[in-house]
Amino acid sequence: MHEQHDRRYFKWGLTALTVIFISILLVVIFTNLPGFFSLLSAIGKILSPLVSGIVIAFLLNPIVNFVDLRLRPLLEKRGVKASKAYKISRGISLVFAFIFAAFIVYAFFSMLVPQLYESVMSIIDSAPEYYQSLEKWAVNVLEDNPEIRTYVEKALNTVQTYVENWVRTSFLSDVQKLLATLTTSVMAVVKSITNFIIGLVASIYILWSKDTFQAQAKKMVVAACKPEAANHLLDLGSSINRIFSGFIIGKIIDSVIIGVLCYICMTLMKMPYTALIATIVGVTNVIPVFGPFIGAVPSALIILLVDPLQAFYFIIFIIVLQQVDGNVIGPKILGNTVGISGFWVLISITIAAGIFGFAGMLLGVPVFAVIYLIISDIVNSALRKKQKTTITGEYYDIREVADLDRKAEAAQQTAAEKAPSQEPKSV
Repeated sequence: MHEQHDRRYFKWGLTALTVIFISILLVVIFTNLPGFFSLLSAIGKILSPLVSGIVIAFLLNPIVNFVDLRLRPLLEKRGVKASKAYKISRGISLVFAFIFAAFIVYAFFSMLVPQLYESVMSIIDSAPEYYQSLEKWAVNVLEDNPEIRTYVEKALNTVQTYVENWVRTSFLSDVQKLLATLTTSVMAVVKSITNFIIGLVASIYILWSKDTFQAQAKKMVVAACKPEAANHLLDLGSSINRIFSGFIIGKIIDSVIIGVLCYICMTLMKMPYTALIATIVGVTNVIPVFGPFIGAVPSALIILLVDPLQAFYFIIFIIVLQQVDGNVIGPKILGNTVGISGFWVLISITIAAGIFGFAGMLLGVPVFAVIYLIISDIVNSALRKKQKTTITGEYYDIREVADLDRKAEAAQQTAAEKAPSQEPKSV
């Protein structure tokens, strides 16, 4: 009897502490929003290596599962003990996944660098011709337009005066600022490389011990919750795993479609380096919404070195392709895969990218989908307790809660009228 009272008081106390903590947190957030977002950004920078490791692990997890699920049964059939077969299979799966990823990266850069070098050398070789053409055009324009020549001379004199004053006054201070900026940039590059290495090591640990982590989480759920609640949380965990896995598969499918479309359209438009640029656009498309633009920058530069007019057409084409991907292909695939609409996809990418940067772009959508799933589950559970419908469409045109009851009664009456008669048929 005393134990029941103690448990009840403990739950009340825990609930009160939770309410107080949430209230304080909300007050802090709404009274200092810039400081709150700065704190989130700082936490994001601290956790960025771990987030990078999670991103790498999720990208390689399908390959690890593909090899592991086929190799382990073969080892067990050959008489290898289950525990030893697990370790051997998981180790080979990890090695194969990382070698495969390294091969993809190597193939990408081995295709990119030679063509980029060739384009740069061609533009360098053609630079004298470009300069002579530009000089000839400028001389003709200035000779035929004396007014323009006067304005140009005044502009050149102004620029010369500005440069002389800049050299005499602020040249040294600007050089010091430039050196400080370069030092900061070098440190940022070194930090990025360090974070990538840490993330790579973390991804190995995550992929190796993912089954153990899942078992430990299930163990805590079973220990802390009643059987009914534990079953509900385990089912929720399966849905979360399905969302993350579905997102990875969905992004791969989306990127392949965009890469193929880019290749076909560029071939029809007779643009240079079709395979290379389609690969760049397809790979960067892994980043939702902004991926085509990120891939368009180096691709447009490569085309610009060969044909400036084609580069202009390519930019227009990428804008159209991004609109098709962002409004049709991407939301359709990702929306169905992770269970959220295109609007929430855009919101999740924007928020996650602002906090976690590049890694947030990749994981923002599935993380938001999980949050969306949890909130929906809580809302639906509360509605079931109140014996209200959980179908969103039923809430479109209600003005008060009683409208739901009237709708339910009308639906029951319609179902009763359509139900077949239960009276026995006469013989």
